[in-house]
Amino acid sequence: MRVLLVDQFDICREGMKAVLLQIEQECDFLEASTIEEAEALVGDSDLGLIIIDLDVPEIGGIAMLRKIEQSNLEGNIVVFSTTEDYSVMRRAYQMGISAFIGEQTKKEITISVFQIVLAGGRYFSPEVIGGRRDYESQGSTSRFLVREEDRPVLSNRQFEVLKLLAEGKPNKVIARELNIATGTVKVHIAGILKSLKATNRTQAVSIANHINML
Repeated sequence: MRVLLVDQFDICREGMKAVLLQIEQECDFLEASTIEEAEALVGDSDLGLIIIDLDVPEIGGIAMLRKIEQSNLEGNIVVFSTTEDYSVMRRAYQMGISAFIGEQTKKEITISVFQIVLAGGRYFSPEVIGGRRDYESQGSTSRFLVREEDRPVLSNRQFEVLKLLAEGKPNKVIARELNIATGTVKVHIAGILKSLKATNRTQAVSIANHINML
């Protein structure tokens, strides 16, 4: 997976690399300090993920979003900011940005956000999606909201297998309860992992829970 990191600080880009390598060990990183530098660097490259820090003091969040909108950067764009300014988050959502993450977000949640984005979902707080400044969030995990058209598609049988995986049941038990062969269970699990962009069954269940599939 090719990943573009746009941040003015080397140490921040290095930290982001460490997080992403926990998801995908075969990452090819492209690094830039500015949007302009990123445009020149990327060219026609096919990118799996684009991560951009909005905190450029002399520019500001809205202006940074405008730069992104006017650039040639396309794909799954995730933006970071230390300030969760409603107007900036709402503008990012309206632009089609894949996710907005506060830089104080825990690593485990950040990893889940990237997995959701790679699975075709989006990550924004309920108040941003609903256009309501006064919405009281129930906490960071309530931010995992995915538009219905973006949800990963599973077959009925895959969904049945996923529910049993969520209950912690091993393949032999799943096969017995669904009256199918153990080998068939393995095939369904492989399909589930592919659809959810997960590397193992635990991650698949975690992603499914976060996007309200279960």
